[in-house]
Amino acid sequence: MKKVKCIIFDCDGTLVDSEPLTNKVIAEMAGELGIDMTWEEATRLWGGKTIDAVVYGMREMSGKDLPEDWIPRLVGKVSDAYKLDLVPMDGISEVLDSLKIETCVASNGRPGHVESSLKLTGLYKYFEGRVYTASEVSNPKPAPDLFLYAVEKMGFSKEECVVIEDSIPGVTASVRAGIRVLGLVKMSTKEELIEAGAEPFTNMRELPILLGL
Repeated sequence: MKKVKCIIFDCDGTLVDSEPLTNKVIAEMAGELGIDMTWEEATRLWGGKTIDAVVYGMREMSGKDLPEDWIPRLVGKVSDAYKLDLVPMDGISEVLDSLKIETCVASNGRPGHVESSLKLTGLYKYFEGRVYTASEVSNPKPAPDLFLYAVEKMGFSKEECVVIEDSIPGVTASVRAGIRVLGLVKMSTKEELIEAGAEPFTNMRELPILLGL
């Protein structure tokens, strides 16, 4: 196994603790469409996926087109929730301060959303100029495109990189890309992450030891 030279971080649920906030809004707005859903159910359905996947799912479940203002209101409510309550994942700031190797972000989120999340939590300084999103490739996670793109942009081989993820779609994308992946046990269970192909861990502070840094 080659020495790790680059860490590729997912954003939502990995760098920032956004999944509960996002999925509470999704569950609330599902009620407008006649869909009874908890935020935990919303997380299981759409954690780690794009807003387009949420829209498609809502159409399928409700059996009708969404109101024209539904998506803008969803984005606005999520943005408001972030401004009030978004925080970095426990331990990540200390880890990023200690790292002596290259890092980047590869997220299914919209570019403005990802940048805003990182700025709100004080993490943007660690990744400025190295934030890649699904908007830059043909297919989002769980396709491998985004991670392969990030590897190319960073200038390393796949064997020199490692992905840090929390969602099954993200883990699947990394496995398909042929890149080692560590999975944070939070949104998904240890067993689910192992089955998908990740090495599970429970706190960001574990990363330097797990990666031999």
